[in-house]
Amino acid sequence: MHVLSSKRETLESSTFIVPVFLLLGVLETMNRYMRIQAGAHQPHVDVRCCWRPLAEAALAGKPIYVRPAVDNKPPLFELLNIAVAATGQYLLVFFVLVGFANAAIAILLWRICAQRDASRVGLVAGLLFLTSVPAAGGTVVNVRSFAIAGILLSLSVSHPVARGATIAAAGLFSQHAVFAIPALAYDRLRKLDRDSGIRCFASFSLAGIGVVAVTFGFVYAVWGQASFHGAIYWSFGAAEKYTTNPVVPSLIGDTSRWMSALYREALKHLVLIVPATIVAQLAFTARGAERPALSTNAPVLTTGLLALSMTAPLFVRAYRAYWLYPLPFLALLASVGYQEFFKVAKE
Repeated sequence: MHVLSSKRETLESSTFIVPVFLLLGVLETMNRYMRIQAGAHQPHVDVRCCWRPLAEAALAGKPIYVRPAVDNKPPLFELLNIAVAATGQYLLVFFVLVGFANAAIAILLWRICAQRDASRVGLVAGLLFLTSVPAAGGTVVNVRSFAIAGILLSLSVSHPVARGATIAAAGLFSQHAVFAIPALAYDRLRKLDRDSGIRCFASFSLAGIGVVAVTFGFVYAVWGQASFHGAIYWSFGAAEKYTTNPVVPSLIGDTSRWMSALYREALKHLVLIVPATIVAQLAFTARGAERPALSTNAPVLTTGLLALSMTAPLFVRAYRAYWLYPLPFLALLASVGYQEFFKVAKE
């Protein structure tokens, strides 16, 4: 009876929560779009210099990943990029899609928690995420919103094939999604015995490899061998130049600028970082009976691992936009922290 009641409550809540999150997500990006239309802003530099020119070149018959249609984003994003350009309303469609992706992240945060009878934690986490998106630059046309939605979708499913396929799809929008793979694999394997764990990991890995192979195979089939080789190079082979470029605020390229940029952007997210750090510290360091009992069934340990692993891109480059990667996981941990705080305050 409890399970049926919980499912009914989740279904009833979804009729309100899903539309609200969708509305908030799209309104945030459409605000940016309207400012561009009014001349107050320009489209993001990547749109102007890379993505839109590549899409237009591809629609004109040029092969992708071969000059002039060159970019370092993986094929799934480029396929979406070309499809959006084909609509004739490039900016409008892309801003709507980014708004949907941001909303999907908030919805998935809520659903992941609702599935564990922690709907209120998920609701607050979704709201915290959406209200933090503008500060992280997540309202512009970007690859990260789609990749993070894929990571959350992977976390929300339990079957290893579905989990492997969805995280691979996320990585085919943004390479940085690979940093989530260890946490997602551990989340499933820690609950299984050795033999079951091996089978699960094999299914997870093969599903991911299959999605990658099919996607790159599609590039080969449509645009030929040169595009196939270019897709591999620009998706993976150019990483070293990207991470060691001395003119960007990276740990390797310019340490002092990296530290300054990291500190400056972290200040914008203290409302998430402080409570999230406290909750993660409790989850990681305490053991057994010493661990404080958190009054939630939210996946605190896995979320903490994802929050930690998805900060890795900030060591590549301390860009404002890279805060978008750990943001949903920080939001969920912060939501747990605020719930615990108000619980103690009531007592």
